Amino acid sequence: MPLSPEDQKTLAEQLGADVVGEPLPSKPIDDSKSLFSLAHEPVTYRFTSGRNKGKSQTLVPTRVERPGGKFVWRLQLAPSLIGFLRQMPNGDIVMPSVEDTGAEALVVSTPANLFICKGMKPGETRRITQQVSVRYLDDVNDEQWSGKLKSDFTYVGTYRVKVPAGTFDAVLLKTSVEGKVGPARTRATSYSLFAKGEGLVAMTLQQTVTAFWIYNVDGAGGKVLTSASRARN
Repeated sequence: MPLSPEDQKTLAEQLGADVVGEPLPSKPIDDSKSLFSLAHEPVTYRFTSGRNKGKSQTLVPTRVERPGGKFVWRLQLAPSLIGFLRQMPNGDIVMPSVEDTGAEALVVSTPANLFICKGMKPGETRRITQQVSVRYLDDVNDEQWSGKLKSDFTYVGTYRVKVPAGTFDAVLLKTSVEGKVGPARTRATSYSLFAKGEGLVAMTLQQTVTAFWIYNVDGAGGKVLTSASRARN
């Protein structure tokens, strides 16, 4: 499944011209955890674009306990952006909220943002309408803004990906979001590349907001995997 000219252009600009290569045969996603292991294993990324370009970031997904034996996983997406992940009973991995430590804000999406969907087929798009709530961390009960977003989550295909950590066959997932939250209109597109047995090998974050900043865009740009405990060449 060759990349569209638009996707190819964006990925080249955000990640680098030679990162996402030729298309490969694609299969349905049969096991979300094989693409992203929720384990305490440090991985290091280098930002390839955006305000953090050239900087490195080492991440360790952290399990956070909740009352009643429940838990979520805390994942640092960018220096000031933290995503919270949960695996659903059907095998999907979702991200119900994002914390922006720079703006001291919490953004909660209902239903949750899709991260990896078990059973998705190549070329398939899942469309959802989300209610979004923005709250300050000093009083999470005080909703500052709310609104609705329309999200398209697409399994684009499988591609040969070359990053400093090695060369991988990676599944490309694309999220496109558009809508209005409070006084702001927002439009965002992000891409995530997952390799089986390795996890997230490259990703982009892009946020366009008019009229008002909902939250900081410190994460805008791309990053690639430079080292991991299971990385191979």
